[in-house]
Amino acid sequence: MIGHRTRYSLAQLLEQQDPAIVVTLLRKHGAPISVNPDSLVYELINAVRGLGDRQVMDVLAEVVATAGDLRSRVNPKYRFDERMHDLTQCLMLDGYQVVDKRLHQSDPSIAYAAPIDDDLIEALRTCGAPRSGDIVQKINDSAQAFRAAPPDYNAALVNARIALETLAGDVALDVAGGGPVTYNPAKWGEILQFLRSSGEISVEEEQGLAGVFRLLSPGAHRPVGIPEGQMTRLGRSFALNMCWFLLQNRLARRGT
Repeated sequence: MIGHRTRYSLAQLLEQQDPAIVVTLLRKHGAPISVNPDSLVYELINAVRGLGDRQVMDVLAEVVATAGDLRSRVNPKYRFDERMHDLTQCLMLDGYQVVDKRLHQSDPSIAYAAPIDDDLIEALRTCGAPRSGDIVQKINDSAQAFRAAPPDYNAALVNARIALETLAGDVALDVAGGGPVTYNPAKWGEILQFLRSSGEISVEEEQGLAGVFRLLSPGAHRPVGIPEGQMTRLGRSFALNMCWFLLQNRLARRGT
């Protein structure tokens, strides 16, 4: 499925086109839209956000296939190139690659699943964790680094790791329930040991969290036979899924 970030990026790309081109493209794929040139961006955002999963995939497929034509209509060309780069990187975060003017699903597991960023950020904003705002910021910083031109894949992983570490620290504090802290909150290993010894996570879950953290650590992500962008997306996805697990596990144990 296509996430909010990619939909907004698509709207930004289409905003560069003549309104008639935009209306034709979106109506071709079943999106009702009437464009006022003075509010084109807002109309586009509403239209793209309202597209169904199949519709947005069809629109994206046509945009990717006809990128040369769309580019020819924009001057200076760097404006189109920058927005197309952003869209391509957003698609990669959602598990799709652009290859030979076609969209290819690089991760079969995401076909019918909502993008983890959207669900996780929404849950964090309502969970009441002390540093939820900081965690959301790090998740967004990770995505921004991934989308940068050129992409900063190391920063994308580092920010995802910080988000995971911060959330684990907040979960540990909640488990402690205001009692004395018997672990060093600045040490990842001690946080995990405390969560496991408190019954919050199992030995296997502790090992999984530790493994993901090592994968995200500087110098650990050395892709062999896998494009760096795909390896980074994979590592980032692991981190955000572990954040989702920690958060939902804590909420379930609290009965909320």
